[in-house]
Amino acid sequence: MICCALIAVLLALVSRPILAFRTNPLAWRPALTMPQRRGPIRSRGRADSVVHAAAGMSFVVRNEPNMRIHLAIAVTVAATGLWLGLDLAEWRWLGLAIALVLVVELINTAIEQACNAVTVEHHAAIKAAKDAAAAAVLLSACFAGLIGMTIFLPHIPPMSTLVSSVICTTVFP
Repeated sequence: MICCALIAVLLALVSRPILAFRTNPLAWRPALTMPQRRGPIRSRGRADSVVHAAAGMSFVVRNEPNMRIHLAIAVTVAATGLWLGLDLAEWRWLGLAIALVLVVELINTAIEQACNAVTVEHHAAIKAAKDAAAAAVLLSACFAGLIGMTIFLPHIPPMSTLVSSVICTTVFP
């Protein structure tokens, strides 16, 4: 297994200079065939990638009400987790569930925008693609809700105990 990993690393190191000159037909900006070298460190390209990613997130938050709902629920879940004092393992599951929903919502918006760019007319295949993307968001949100329930319900005392303790302390001191 270690040999396979070493061979893969060596092949990657050898093929990297060769693949740098290949143009990608699926590139977002195919007119730019070769990136301009600005020195030994190409951090500008990585910084631009982060800027483009932030612009995409900003677009989705500004234009998609469902993303704002997901973010509000994520903030509420995080505040509740802090209030209940969750342990590290529970935070990992919550983080995974929140990230899953947000990532799927971003992908859903990307699919919708790409379909809208193709045509504004009704097309059965585009409707199917949009519906499948929306179903993926629904499925991930339901799964995240189940994760949240399995984490939060054990921390909440039974309602009868909670109601009786509130009544006994406030009504009958």
